[in-house]
Amino acid sequence: MTNSKHETEMSLQDNLTPQIGIPHPVTGLDMSVVSDARVAEALPQLLTEWRMKKRWDDMPPQTRALHQKLLIGYLTTGAPPGIAGLNPAILEDLQQRDLIVLRDGALQSAYPFSTRKTGHKVRINGITNFCVCAIDALGAPAMAEKAAQVALNCAVCDAAITVRIGGAGLELQQAAPKDARIWAGIIPIKGCAADTQCQSMLAFCGDQHLNHWRGQQPGPTNGFAFSIAQALQAGAAIFRPFLQKGTAPT
Repeated sequence: MTNSKHETEMSLQDNLTPQIGIPHPVTGLDMSVVSDARVAEALPQLLTEWRMKKRWDDMPPQTRALHQKLLIGYLTTGAPPGIAGLNPAILEDLQQRDLIVLRDGALQSAYPFSTRKTGHKVRINGITNFCVCAIDALGAPAMAEKAAQVALNCAVCDAAITVRIGGAGLELQQAAPKDARIWAGIIPIKGCAADTQCQSMLAFCGDQHLNHWRGQQPGPTNGFAFSIAQALQAGAAIFRPFLQKGTAPT
């Protein structure tokens, strides 16, 4: 490990304090970062109590530690550690909790990060990672407590959407285009979220293309149309607890 990589990892580790990201006792979300009423309404529908209990209930300390190791690997190197030397039973526990996705003997994703190329990117401390969905990309900076740049693409026209985030990952500094929208779909989770709900967590350059996309879907589209600021709050509430020190959210 180079000195610069080691220093970056230590800097991230130093930010993990027990007071940060205290989750709601039922939902597993950090609602302290949510001031928007629509976001507060949406989160329990997007992430049900049953799903959060499955994710966090009775998580052993060693499972929590490996989960955070994987996330810090992405943050410090742009890739997860190789899984060959990791405990397979703990990896399977994380997969059953839908915190990671394993495919073909490799780590495909550890929410919010994706090893595979996607249309959602976040740059933190000079390291760029792909993310599973648009809300994941907007929530990752709050998880790391770092300023960041997020790059998304409109799901209809592929136009670039850029977001600059400051304030320990909680402050929207700039979004272009300013009227960009994030669609957060409410759909059944079958298998893992990455293959189902996350496929509907998309960015759009504005309401016109969001409405066009909804009109092209084969059935009704249930969900929430967020501004970038609202999506940032939603992502922060979801991911800020992930690198919290101590026991898993309960």
